[in-house]
Amino acid sequence: MFTWISAALAESDQQAAQPGWFATAFKKLMNAPGWALALLAALLVCGLVVFFLARGTKKTVWTTKMLSLGAISMALSSVLSMIRLMKMPQGGSVTPASMLPLMLFAYIYGAGPGITLGAIYGLLQYILDPFFVSLPQMMLDYPIAFAMMGLAGLARNWQNTTIGLPLGILLASCARFIAALLSGVAFFASYAEGTGLSPLMYSASYNGSYMLPETVICIVLSLLAGPVLVRELRKQSHTHGAI
Repeated sequence: MFTWISAALAESDQQAAQPGWFATAFKKLMNAPGWALALLAALLVCGLVVFFLARGTKKTVWTTKMLSLGAISMALSSVLSMIRLMKMPQGGSVTPASMLPLMLFAYIYGAGPGITLGAIYGLLQYILDPFFVSLPQMMLDYPIAFAMMGLAGLARNWQNTTIGLPLGILLASCARFIAALLSGVAFFASYAEGTGLSPLMYSASYNGSYMLPETVICIVLSLLAGPVLVRELRKQSHTHGAI
């Protein structure tokens, strides 16, 4: 009996020593280097300051507000990307809609600016959390994959934002999935060995397992708050004539 009690206490102590969900989800954010947090804070603060200072201007309001909202979007996406609701063993994770700020920016300003911002964000992600196999892999996994978020802007002319924004999110997410799929087949085919799956099927199932939940989260949030955010940001930024 005492042996059973000792084993139960040991198991209880082991479970208590294991980090909880909150600590696991925020582990990357809490362990981020000081310079990375300072960079993200600077992006966010500078973006907010420029945005509000530019509210009364006439000649440069379009350019300055685009830059400021872009900085804010990158900062928010970066912080959210460090909160991992589910982490995959070979990279990739489910986050609380870390791609939504980038796709919202693209939906407001158009595909061109959105693709540019996404590519810059991809390079920022590489600086913050690099994974390098080769230059083509790095380009495909970072600037090219995240540039696909800008394709959400292709749906910006849809009259009903409640339909247009989720449609843009779905389009951008599918394009990012294709980039990840190609990267998996071209550079990580060895992971499929022993699974009974072809590199194509393994890459599709692996990347889909975290991108699908992420897409669903973004679409749900866009349905709840998207129309209000789009209306207010368009009103502030005067973007109706964006490309």
